[in-house]
Amino acid sequence: MGDPPPTRGSEENHPRQWAAAGIHHRKPNTLVTEFDASVSRDKAVVMCMHNGVMPMGLSLVKELRCLGNQELIQVYHCFPDELSDDSRALLLKADARLEIVDVCTDLVDRGLLKREVAEQFRSWWIKPLALYHTDIKEVLLMDVDDVFLNDPAVLRSTEGYRRTGTTFFYDRVLSSREWFNQEVNNSTYLKTLLNEFEYVSFGLSAGVEIPDNLKRSYAYKEEASHEQDSSLVAVDKSRAGQAMAVMFWLITVQRFKREFSYGDKETFWIAYALAKQEYFFSPWGPSVIESSRNQDMKNHPDSLCGSLAHFMPVEDEKPELLYVNGKAILDPFPEGLHNRGRASANVLYNPTPSYVTPRQNRRPNGGTATSYDGEFPMECLIGFGATPLPTNFAPQLLRRRMFYLGIRMDVLSALDSCYAFETTG
Repeated sequence: MGDPPPTRGSEENHPRQWAAAGIHHRKPNTLVTEFDASVSRDKAVVMCMHNGVMPMGLSLVKELRCLGNQELIQVYHCFPDELSDDSRALLLKADARLEIVDVCTDLVDRGLLKREVAEQFRSWWIKPLALYHTDIKEVLLMDVDDVFLNDPAVLRSTEGYRRTGTTFFYDRVLSSREWFNQEVNNSTYLKTLLNEFEYVSFGLSAGVEIPDNLKRSYAYKEEASHEQDSSLVAVDKSRAGQAMAVMFWLITVQRFKREFSYGDKETFWIAYALAKQEYFFSPWGPSVIESSRNQDMKNHPDSLCGSLAHFMPVEDEKPELLYVNGKAILDPFPEGLHNRGRASANVLYNPTPSYVTPRQNRRPNGGTATSYDGEFPMECLIGFGATPLPTNFAPQLLRRRMFYLGIRMDVLSALDSCYAFETTG
């Protein structure tokens, strides 16, 4: 299936120097907040940004601090022009425990990626590259449009993470003959990868080994072409075995031969499966929130169509909503200005969501029990039901919106408070 990646040389012996080479250190002319050198480098949040999403990313940085997370935050980007001097200066002065890493320049300078290959990471694909590159041991890799109700570091206390050093979340069950589910050599691409992978080249025992959780998956049973939602990925790299090396090969070699994923999202669990390393998926399928612009609760209240949401990956009796991957609840034009008037209602700005799909096992879409006979967009969870969002969702969403709009409007004093709004519910 192709040659393994080049060796990382001194990185194995000096992991912190490996990542530090790509960090934009604070310069005197941009120094407002002095970096807190006492911050631990064992655990960190990693997020990827470019100029277009920097305001949303900075609003997430502030929100994490208000939720009590004081870990190092690494902001990754690909080549200098992705983050302007102004963007870097704003990020660095806003938080004392934040550093910026140009991963593409670093890997090109080290001879580990050619410039033309590195250019292909100016997209979602920078996320697994950032996870590979970071010197941090325990990483929370997240999207800038994640809206959290609690500090995501709580994931590290769950049974699945403690057992495997991983936590992954499921995507909707969407089936097609694409990506890892496309036909290759009279089988699926996933099964061909597993059967033909050069395990010995990565220091692994020869021959394929399919873990039970993979055998039971919709992906392996050829019933889905989407398995993981990578908006939040928790990994302890010190317990990853060869998964990081395999992941680097997947994203720098194999994806250019044949795409196995819509964007980066399937990279993580496939890398662990090929590396014969145990990994953990949430016991629950994805949920979605109500799309108020789509009038979900009026037209088909058992079928919501908004942004993906995830409950805590534990089997407690009381479900606890952890986060929503919700650009549409933050950005007035989540579909992009170029798509105005063409995007479906359920992906437009969602000002007042009040409901979420109840926590439940992952399953394919069913049918609605309502009288609605129209079409459902692919984002909908049909027949999954609806339950009210927790009472703290609206005030925390309002706070996050204030951070985001304050940055967009250059009213940076909006970041000075954590706004303890009260609810009447």
